[in-house]
Amino acid sequence: MSTVQGLRAGLSAAILIGVTLTAGAISAQVSAQGIVVGTAQGTFSTERPGSVLIFPKVVNTNPDTIIQIATTSNNVTYVKCFYTDGRDINGEPAWQITDFELILTRQQPTHWSARNGRAVLPFPIDPNVQSDGLDPGAIPPVGPGFTGFLLCVETTVDGAPLSANSIKGEATIGDITFPGGLNNVSKYNAIAIPACVSPQGPCGMNGEGNDGDNILELNGQEYAACPGGQYLNFLGEGASNPAIDGSGNTPSVVSTNITAIPCGWDFENVVPGETTQTLQIRNEFEENLSAQPIDVDCWFSDTLDGPGFPGPPFVTTVGGLGSTFGKGILRPIFSGFLPVVAVANVLHTAGDQSSDTAAMNLPFCVEQSAPSLCVPVSSEIRLPSLR
Repeated sequence: MSTVQGLRAGLSAAILIGVTLTAGAISAQVSAQGIVVGTAQGTFSTERPGSVLIFPKVVNTNPDTIIQIATTSNNVTYVKCFYTDGRDINGEPAWQITDFELILTRQQPTHWSARNGRAVLPFPIDPNVQSDGLDPGAIPPVGPGFTGFLLCVETTVDGAPLSANSIKGEATIGDITFPGGLNNVSKYNAIAIPACVSPQGPCGMNGEGNDGDNILELNGQEYAACPGGQYLNFLGEGASNPAIDGSGNTPSVVSTNITAIPCGWDFENVVPGETTQTLQIRNEFEENLSAQPIDVDCWFSDTLDGPGFPGPPFVTTVGGLGSTFGKGILRPIFSGFLPVVAVANVLHTAGDQSSDTAAMNLPFCVEQSAPSLCVPVSSEIRLPSLR
């Protein structure tokens, strides 16, 4: 473990030096209809709080997932959450939805295990007994083998969507058992969708207030529009880790898993989202490569050389890439298709079979000029009807 953990920072620096690809400064993004759909503050974020949180990867397989949510508000915050099971059953997504509610006091953080959920726990009478903190409410566990995502929406006490932009979150995937056992743990930030609030809010002059119905418009007016793509900096699948090999712990190998979900959800009609993405890649020699289309049906998760990344040519492998490092843009294959929101989980294995994982949020691409052409896309989140 120590070899891999100690060299993770060095590898990250090498990737950034070798294949830096940034979105650049963003002042405003204008759709084809002339609507301002995002500003630097009015796009999806992994660093700022929002009114909707997305955890693209939640699993209860060999590893568990720990969910953390906090409110930055000085008021009581009400949150409605939806677990969605994305497992494939006979070629179709399960799309089984489990909902629950949270109540957070001002600036309160809370956490729970996806595997175990969280029971309602009263305050202990004995002050010497450790408390689990202020109780947010009962949280159901997910079933064994669950693979899917979690989406949480900030609401009023009556359950109507609220544009307060005050919730943030993190997810930790993995189990820590004992030396020599399973110790691969990685963490990523939840993706926050800001509400536009007003023309003076984060989305700019076209921002409007929340109409309070069960349809959350991701259009740059009620909530931020979906980013038109995401950047992926990666080591070719099967490549060695130069930092680990440099230490003499050879041969090392790196494997990257991508988890993605369509940017649009219909919880009212229980209809899974689906889309098709293109992954346009450049290697270290600035050669342009393109993977075959990637189908995302409800929930997608696969390694860069897995069947979800079809080939040949397998341009995401170190052999097909023609270099060690690559950089790419994951975006809809055609206009009218939904983009995705995604996270990557990278496994580094050293020669002595010690290993470590590192999760990372993929940077959002909203550049509308070539070569990126990541035009923001309007979509919606349809919640169960308010009654």
